[in-house]
Amino acid sequence: MNFLSVPGTASLVIRNGTKKQCDISTIGKIAAHVPDLVVYGDFSQDVPFIESFDGVLLFVDISGFTALTEKFSMNPNLDHGADQLTQTLNHYVGDIVEEVLVFGGDILKFAGDALLALWRVERCHIHDIITLALKCSFSIQQEFGVRDTEVGLELRVKIGVSAGHISKVVVGDNRHHYFLVIGRAVDEVRLAQSLAKASEIILSPNCWELCDRNVIEVERIQDERAVKARYIKNTHDFDNEEFLDRCMQYLYQSRLYGSLEILRCASVLPPDEELERRLRKYVMRNILSKIDDNQPLEYLSELRPVTVVFVNLQFDESANTLHLCKAIQDANTKITGLIHPLSGKINKVFMFDKGCTVLCIFGLPGDKQPDESTHALDSAFKIHHFCSTALMKLKIVSIGVTSGPVFCGVVGHRLRHEYTVIGQKVNLAARMMMYYPGVVTCDSVTYFTCKLPQHFFEELPYIEMKGVMNPGKVYQFLGVSEKTMIYKAYLTRERSELYPLLGRQKETDIFESSLKQFKDSGKSQIILYQGQMGYGKSQLMAEIAFLAQAPGQRVVAIELTKINMWQNFFAARTLMAMFLGIDTCKTYDARQYILVNKLRGIIQDEYLCLLNNLFHVKFSISEVVSRLDNDERNREMEGILKHIIKKGIEKEVLIFVIDEAQFIDSVSWDFLDNLIKNFSIFIVMSLSPLMRKGRQLCSTAARIMKSPSTTYFQLRELTPSVIVRKACQDLGVVSIARELETFLIQRSHGNPFYCEELLRNLHLNNVLQFNVLEEEEESEDEWDNLFTRTALKVQAHQPCKSHEEESYICTIRQNVKLHNIMLPPTLKGIALAELDNMNPSEQMVVKCAAVIGVTFETELLLHILPEWTKMKMNQTLAALVESNIFKCFGDRKDLHHLELEEMTSKELCINIVKPVWQGSGQDSDLGPFVAKRLKQEETVMHCKVMRFCTPLLQEAAYELWLKSQKIALHLKCASYLERQAHKCRCCGEGDFIPFHRYAVEGMLYNIDPEEQSAVFVRDSVLNEAASVLVSQTMVKLMSPGLEVRKSFSFLFHSSKHLAPTYLTSNSAVEQVAQKPILQQEITRFDGKNVYVPGTEDAEMEFLSRLDQIIMITEMGKEKVKNICSCECEEIVESVIMPLSNHCLSVGNMTRTFYYLLECASAYVQLSNNYMAFTYLNAAENLLKSINSKRKIISQFEEAILYSLKGKVSFNMGQIHMARKLIKRALKLLKKSFPITLVGAFFMSMVETSKHMSHQKKQSLWQTSSGREKKLAVLYQQGYCLSILWRIFSLDLATTSKKFTHLAALMKLNCAEESQDQFQIISSYMEFSLCCQLIGCQNDWMKYEFLAIKRSSQLQIVGGGLLTIAKLALSLANMKLCLGNLPLAIQLGYRAHELCVLLKKPKLDYSCLSHLFSALLLSNRFRESVQVLSSLENESLRDVVAKAYFVSGCLDLMLYAGFSFKPFQYCLEFVLSYETNFVFISQNSITLGLYASLAIWYARLQLWDEFKEPFEQARRLMRRTSASLSANHGFCKFVECEALLLRKHIEESADLAQETLNRTATNLDQALVRCSASPVYYARVYHMKAYVHLLLGQDEYSQIFLDKAFQSSEIYGNLLERSWLQLTQEWWFTGTEPMEDLWLKAAPDFPVWKVGADLDNNVYQKNKYLMKVPELNLSLEPSNENL
Repeated sequence: MNFLSVPGTASLVIRNGTKKQCDISTIGKIAAHVPDLVVYGDFSQDVPFIESFDGVLLFVDISGFTALTEKFSMNPNLDHGADQLTQTLNHYVGDIVEEVLVFGGDILKFAGDALLALWRVERCHIHDIITLALKCSFSIQQEFGVRDTEVGLELRVKIGVSAGHISKVVVGDNRHHYFLVIGRAVDEVRLAQSLAKASEIILSPNCWELCDRNVIEVERIQDERAVKARYIKNTHDFDNEEFLDRCMQYLYQSRLYGSLEILRCASVLPPDEELERRLRKYVMRNILSKIDDNQPLEYLSELRPVTVVFVNLQFDESANTLHLCKAIQDANTKITGLIHPLSGKINKVFMFDKGCTVLCIFGLPGDKQPDESTHALDSAFKIHHFCSTALMKLKIVSIGVTSGPVFCGVVGHRLRHEYTVIGQKVNLAARMMMYYPGVVTCDSVTYFTCKLPQHFFEELPYIEMKGVMNPGKVYQFLGVSEKTMIYKAYLTRERSELYPLLGRQKETDIFESSLKQFKDSGKSQIILYQGQMGYGKSQLMAEIAFLAQAPGQRVVAIELTKINMWQNFFAARTLMAMFLGIDTCKTYDARQYILVNKLRGIIQDEYLCLLNNLFHVKFSISEVVSRLDNDERNREMEGILKHIIKKGIEKEVLIFVIDEAQFIDSVSWDFLDNLIKNFSIFIVMSLSPLMRKGRQLCSTAARIMKSPSTTYFQLRELTPSVIVRKACQDLGVVSIARELETFLIQRSHGNPFYCEELLRNLHLNNVLQFNVLEEEEESEDEWDNLFTRTALKVQAHQPCKSHEEESYICTIRQNVKLHNIMLPPTLKGIALAELDNMNPSEQMVVKCAAVIGVTFETELLLHILPEWTKMKMNQTLAALVESNIFKCFGDRKDLHHLELEEMTSKELCINIVKPVWQGSGQDSDLGPFVAKRLKQEETVMHCKVMRFCTPLLQEAAYELWLKSQKIALHLKCASYLERQAHKCRCCGEGDFIPFHRYAVEGMLYNIDPEEQSAVFVRDSVLNEAASVLVSQTMVKLMSPGLEVRKSFSFLFHSSKHLAPTYLTSNSAVEQVAQKPILQQEITRFDGKNVYVPGTEDAEMEFLSRLDQIIMITEMGKEKVKNICSCECEEIVESVIMPLSNHCLSVGNMTRTFYYLLECASAYVQLSNNYMAFTYLNAAENLLKSINSKRKIISQFEEAILYSLKGKVSFNMGQIHMARKLIKRALKLLKKSFPITLVGAFFMSMVETSKHMSHQKKQSLWQTSSGREKKLAVLYQQGYCLSILWRIFSLDLATTSKKFTHLAALMKLNCAEESQDQFQIISSYMEFSLCCQLIGCQNDWMKYEFLAIKRSSQLQIVGGGLLTIAKLALSLANMKLCLGNLPLAIQLGYRAHELCVLLKKPKLDYSCLSHLFSALLLSNRFRESVQVLSSLENESLRDVVAKAYFVSGCLDLMLYAGFSFKPFQYCLEFVLSYETNFVFISQNSITLGLYASLAIWYARLQLWDEFKEPFEQARRLMRRTSASLSANHGFCKFVECEALLLRKHIEESADLAQETLNRTATNLDQALVRCSASPVYYARVYHMKAYVHLLLGQDEYSQIFLDKAFQSSEIYGNLLERSWLQLTQEWWFTGTEPMEDLWLKAAPDFPVWKVGADLDNNVYQKNKYLMKVPELNLSLEPSNENL
């Protein structure tokens, strides 16, 4: 029997065995939760009432199901536990239920993993019905007695049968009814089942007496009257068909519905409003809301953390049925009245062994509360007290309370089922109830989660309980009473030196500064820290209480709980008791003694009796006090307390520290308000945000919090680095595995409590393993070491350990997939409490959005919502936005900007916006509310993207889906997103890996089999602007350049971008021609200068062509207002990343691998090495997890994986590893590369011949049908070879030049074979650069000329325009490296204009950075500032752009002598982003930033601050490639070392020798690196001259200084030349003492703003003067080359 049939229908089994589908009405769905005994019962009587009858009972117990529940709920890797559990249970139980229904039985109750069935019949027919029940029992045992499950556990059945007189008791009120059956037959059936073993059937004594013994074969049970049934005898005179018909007639003669053909008549009840109204009283409201919302039954099933309360009432033997009915009714009324206001529900009421048991649940769907365990304990104690004192004939009351995950869901058959709870915690509560009689007991989980003080509990002795393994400690709950709570409010979180507070330095600094201000002013002050639950407020209060302890200061610290909120004056009384020192006294006499001594002379003795009730003392009532009425006594007592405080603060400063201040009672708020107004006291409070539907603070509290003397602070989440440090602290290790870091950062969301719970859950599930840290040198060639900076910083923050004590690291056990780890029950409970406060529509939206992810698009949400309209969705979304469940964004760009702002402002929120504290007595006005809701709905209508405010809610809501539901929804999402899985329109809409989908089988079709239409993605399209411009462009470009400029000159004057100097001249060509370009491009190779004719003309033509393109494109931009900008990053985040997750959830590994590679490739192109690294790891792990025999991943995709890993390794400076990976990729691509010089020689000949043949053909790119796979391979081969030649170029060995040239040539041939103009032009530029690096000057110029010439053939539409922009940027970068700064500047300006027009911000900030460097090196400060300002605008949207911007600001301060942003701004940026993985993946930029900081501190002699940035730069120095940024950073680093060398020469000769050797080595390495960017030769020679000067070698110093002058002249480095001139004068030629203007101006440099009219000459001499120490030490470098 398949329980999960079509929603709203059922398979109605006809008696002849056939089935047919039939719609079920609402009354039928409700009747499915209620037995026929109720459906066809008497509704005329008022509750309570009793109805008696005769019948046969059958009790079926499924053994093994509890173990199965635990198997699914406790295994963290089974993310589909509820789904499998539901299917297993309902397939099994459903079969048994159907068998009972077939035999005419009525399922009375489902008691967890058991069920009770009834055959109601007249007494005279009972012997036949017993036989019928036995036939049913044997059929169940035969068909379903043993069933194996997929997790290796067996399910078995035990059956007990009884017969006799039965009474139905109905209790309840006007809203809820409960029924139970009582009587001897009920007691005996439970006894019979308890005697049965697996696969056995036991007849009770009375049943054996009443049955037809002639047809039943039994076996006696020793010492028992019950018997074991063996089989039913097969006699000749027994007609089975006639017997069954006769029995059915007996059973159905009393039914209201007369058909004998329907399996269950109640399932097809006709609509009947009155009957439906009566039946609804027997079903829980939680279930009715789902039925009314037409949700499928399977949506009700989940593994859910709840609190279980089992109440057992044992009655005297003398209690008759009337006594029981009255007692159960009274108990039910009391229990309902207590638990319903607290969102508790009665799930079951049943009776066995003269005892009535009530199963109550807190935390069912729709009822989750954050403090449900507290509610459960308090309710249980009150229930126990009431029942013990008020019920008749009651012998004993026992209550068991447990908390934890259980299975909550519908159990049974489609036609008859009930909502129930099953699990170890349910069993444990039942066992505790029975084994610890007469008390309220709870398990250890409830004890800890209720957060009640320890003195409310008493640990009970261990008792072994049947069927319970490892129950843990059991506690007796003593109840909440004022007497037990007196003064018991100490801080529960103790401060420990071994467990320091992390990440809250600013909060404690604020406390200390505020305290100092309070002492100075003498006015009362309040500091209020507000933060989400788990943000560490208690630990912060403990730290503040410790910091406040000082001579002359009195600290009184308390922590409140929710119970204290309802106890008048509790907080004030506790504060006063602790202030007076009587909180530790245990007796009246002790308290009185202290009060008398401390209050002597403060108050008169006759008034001491006023303190009796307040402090629980027994002073005699004086005559004066006896004459006072209550109001006068209260006034006198208040005056006494004020007088005590007044005297106290005269001697010392009084500081109150109150944790969980939201639980202060209203009377205590009034008392505190009085103190604040009349005395000078300092109060520190912490509180959690008020729940949206929770209790409001009183008016006094709201007034205090709005007071000017109150300072409000919003606690923020901890940064990722602090979360990692905290994890190490909690685990007692020095570092943790990288995947564990990522797991904790992503899932804790900066909440320290979440981090603790996640670690606890991993530890309990045996996921973590600990190893001794072995001292090893950091490996340079390991993939996993690319991003180890966070772990290294963690080790630096660990407390110092002795040499004998071992350090440990924490790793993850093998074969554990952290992404499958379920949320811990504690965290899931927190999220479910918020989810359950929503209505069903809101819950459905949240659950569907959770499938999409933390961030989701509203269109996709509408696509997967079941039959929703857009209006309904918008209305629901508006309510969720208003409730702070979702945040609303216009599009992905808005979201990205917000995330960047949040990342930048992880500062403490201080007095910026105080929350609106609303007192509980304020009136509400519906008018503004409605207007606000309508405005919210209008906002949502224009909202494309939303995000969960609390990511934890998304995880918890997602886990509520069953696996089959998840797969269906993920498939729907994937099918929707696949149509958008490509580059943006601006970039051509192709794959991020060219022609990727054509090379992977099946990727041209949709993932959903029902949508098998082909997915066509164009690899080259025209954007909107291009389509308008295409005709005009072709005509205009044929015109002479000057005519074009004149016809479109108006465009230049209206440009809103940079206004470079080339736009102000008559002609760009004229300006560039003013200084011969090729004279600047003289590079020394073997002492010869090389000149290539035609290159100058080509460059001039290219500049002119760029001007024309910019003008025409600007004109097109005016005609097309909505030019699309690059949206590739948004597409990756919103489409491709989610697609990989959806495909993984569906189980489609091929597509998952495909999209993971697309993500990685996209992030490589977006310069985000860390995200690329993350997705490559995911792809590699997926590849390892796939069975090698299946071969579902092609060699081509494996090659892509290794090529991308090689690229990321190269970007991160792991050169050796990059070479290995790229060669492996080439091997998989079947592109061999030689390993010997001989092989390289012969292959070079082959490749040269191939290249010459390509040159002759010069065929245009025409992609024929079917060539896409070949093109995909060619692109990948070229991609790998492009990286490979750059790797070989870094090796200075002569042999490496051969390999460099060969790899570049092979790359060029791949491009030419593809016949793609874009690839060919790019390859020409790469080959030109390669030839420049290895000294092939003729080829360098030739291929640069060819690239420029070839670009003239491109159409300036679509990809052609982008290729031209990239060519301009590449040429600008190359000219900058070579020192042709004027041409670099001209090309840079034009490349920037094209990037702006194309809306390519990623290209633009790289262009602006290089343009800034060229201008700065040219001493063109005014334009440098203008470019830096444009870069600042770009930095608002991108972390890398901001890093470039900050680097430029530091360069201005260090080398130009003025500032654009202050040093503190730059420092704060680096500190804020030092744990941002995107930032630290940019090794080249971060090297320069850290080196700049180190130079700053070294120049200012701040050597303590110098250490950290210097060490970071030193570590990064080995991890950078030979890019321009990296070489600039390297030059800065050698400057750091030179300044450090000077310090060591002055202070320590031993350190000086070691530093000298390192500096000499790094200077040589810097010279080698400058071969790729000779513009920085002058800086390196400058530093070499300084080092020789430090060694006293003036002659050598002068030689290198001359080389520096010569290099600065050749390569146009005017900035360095101006510094060299000052250095020359300072060291050698100066006649008068020189003043160091840089040191004089630092750190407050003059600020040069955009548009300011300042003279460059003012700053020419504002350079740092490198001083020479007066000591004369004899040092010799180990490197002879120095």
